[in-house]
Amino acid sequence: MLPIRAKGEKDMNEKKSRPMKWKPLKRIAGQMSSGVTLLEMLIVIAILAIVAGIAYPSFQRLAINNYLKTATRDIASDFAQLKERSLSGDAALGGSRMHRLAINMGANTYQLQQCNNAGAPCGGWTTIQVKNLADYSPGVFFDAGTTILNYDFQPRGTVNLGTIALRNGLGSTAEIRINITGKSRVLFNLQ
Repeated sequence: MLPIRAKGEKDMNEKKSRPMKWKPLKRIAGQMSSGVTLLEMLIVIAILAIVAGIAYPSFQRLAINNYLKTATRDIASDFAQLKERSLSGDAALGGSRMHRLAINMGANTYQLQQCNNAGAPCGGWTTIQVKNLADYSPGVFFDAGTTILNYDFQPRGTVNLGTIALRNGLGSTAEIRINITGKSRVLFNLQ
C-alpha cells in the first residue's frame, strides 16, 4: 500500500531524483567587478617587459644595418645621376661633359664633380656636391675593399670599372660593383 499524503506533499526520494534547476548568480553591488585586478595588470606589464628586452637587440641590429643600406643605395643613386648628367645634351645639367665621383676614404666623404670644359680630356673639376657617410650614421665607413677612388663618367656614358665597399660597426658589409656602362650592382653581407 501507498502511504497517504496531503495534496502537494512530496516524498523525499522523489524530490532528490529530479535534476536541479540552474539559476544565474545575481550580482550584489560591490562584490564582483568587471575590470582587471592590479595583479593581472602587473603580470601583463612583466610579460611585455620580457618580450621587449628580448626583441631590443634585434631591432637595434636592424636599424644599424638599415643605415648601411641607405648609404649604399644613395651612392648607387649618385652613380645613376652622374651617368645621366654625362649623357645629357642639356648644358644646364652639364651635358656632354665628364663627371666624377671622387672618394676620400680618410674623411669618409665623397664628392660629385663636373668637368670645367666640354668633352675630354678634362681641364679641371668643379664640385657639385659633397656627401659625408656620417650623415647616415657615425658607424658607416668606406672599407679597404674599395678598389678605385675616382670614377670618371665619359660624355658617352662609360665609366671605369671598380668596387666601392662599405662596412658598419657590426661587421656588415656592402659592395657596389660598377661595370663599364655605368650600371651598379649592390651586394649586402649583413651580420
